[in-house]
Amino acid sequence: MSVIAVVAAVMVVPTMPARLSAWTLPRGEGVSFGRSYADEAVPSARGGRPAPAMSSTLLLQPDVVPITSAARYPQLQPSLYQVQDGDTLSTIAERFHLDTKTLVWANEELAKHPDMVKAGQSLVILPLDAAYHTVAEGDTLEGIAAKYQVPAEAILAYKGNDIPDPAHLVVGSKLIVPGAVLPDPKPAVVEPPAPVVAPEDQAYSAPADQAHSGTGQFMWPEVALITQTFGWGHNGIDIAGPWGAPVVAADSGTVVLVAWWEYSYGYHVVIDHGGGLKTLYGHLSEIDVQAGQTVNKGDLIGREGSTGRSTGPHLHFEVTLDGQYVNPFNYLP
Repeated sequence: MSVIAVVAAVMVVPTMPARLSAWTLPRGEGVSFGRSYADEAVPSARGGRPAPAMSSTLLLQPDVVPITSAARYPQLQPSLYQVQDGDTLSTIAERFHLDTKTLVWANEELAKHPDMVKAGQSLVILPLDAAYHTVAEGDTLEGIAAKYQVPAEAILAYKGNDIPDPAHLVVGSKLIVPGAVLPDPKPAVVEPPAPVVAPEDQAYSAPADQAHSGTGQFMWPEVALITQTFGWGHNGIDIAGPWGAPVVAADSGTVVLVAWWEYSYGYHVVIDHGGGLKTLYGHLSEIDVQAGQTVNKGDLIGREGSTGRSTGPHLHFEVTLDGQYVNPFNYLP
């Protein structure tokens, strides 16, 4: 039996290098190559001569170390982005390779006020140009598809939607509608709560000799960017600052009008400075004076907004002399 075992061992051992041809032994300090199987004998389970044990320091390494690289999966779900200082609607859309309409209609706040992008605001970012539809009571897949002018199959095929039963959509769930035809954003027209006193009761006309006279030297009602100047079809200048920025009286005078005009100035204030000179402050979001009140140069009269006919927050500032529009730049420092 001993002879047969030795022969069998001789027949097996020469085949091992062929099986380990893809492996090499490590070369370096702390690696032992001369250790014998007999150095660490392990008792045989059947008794008799102990079975040899391989040294724990005898290591095998592959010639090529396999590398695992992370797979890149397509983004199917919306993500959130926090607006940074200096961001605008167009720069955010460009950063994520989206149309601005996709960005606007995916965010309810932007849909109401497209120009109200402010630092710290969280925006929903869709993974592609699409509509972000909230399923309402009575909605059907076909109806949603018709609304956005896309095939129903396009909504079903989008893997991020995961619609288990197309015939019974879950009310309140969100669906991404790829390729949706989206309307242009509406002008940012905001109608704040009406004043305590009705607009028609806010008008006040002070006799010319009783008007609180101004200094004759105007100051800027708001220091911000000039977005439109005085000229044909535009009777004043537009000053665009942040929403809610303070607006002050350009000069001392008497408030002769606090009113609302839906299709033009929105909430606005007119101050009579005496000598036939008046100023108008339009598109306000807040009014802090009353008709008949006297104000001093630099007094707060309201805050910038986008009421009336407006496409974004700004102050519309007009100057009239004896009822005729004049260029405000002729009076401003």
